[in-house]
Amino acid sequence: MMERMDKVTFFQQALQTLGDREYKRDTPTGKACDLWFPTVMHEALNYGAWSFATRSVDLSPEDDGTFLLPEDCLRPLKVDAMRFRIDGRRVILEESWYSRGNKALFLRYVSNALAKAERLPEDQPLFVRGVTLLLAARIAVKITGDQQLALALDQMASVTLADALHKDALAQYSNDQHPLADILNSSIVG
Repeated sequence: MMERMDKVTFFQQALQTLGDREYKRDTPTGKACDLWFPTVMHEALNYGAWSFATRSVDLSPEDDGTFLLPEDCLRPLKVDAMRFRIDGRRVILEESWYSRGNKALFLRYVSNALAKAERLPEDQPLFVRGVTLLLAARIAVKITGDQQLALALDQMASVTLADALHKDALAQYSNDQHPLADILNSSIVG
């Protein structure tokens, strides 16, 4: 199980980005951190298909034939159906799914479980740095009064999150296998 960074440590890092400040609950600075944290986490998780926030499930159909998205589903990434649409929190298939004998629908999605738990993955330092910069950008004007600093931090957060996502994708989808290994090792007669 990977370690998670608690939000107080995270808030301290964001505030230190803005100068020598300390997080204290129920102060104006603390209230700004508490206010923006859920939004910032959801925004960062929505940035891409993070390996540490991606989940896969088989959904069972509801009585009306639709499939209810998991409670922690922030954004679907893959639905194992040719034609479907998402209406609210339901997946509606626009094909004869049951005629093919299927009982469950595969779904791969970005989970917001980290945001709900108010924790960050410590083993993803670039992601944490990007979220730290994003939080600092959102609270910068309230704390420092400097709009230019907020814009600069927002841009730095975007660059850092893009770099983090790139490195996460490289690690997640790395494969040192020969691309034709499965084909070359299979039998045509089989």
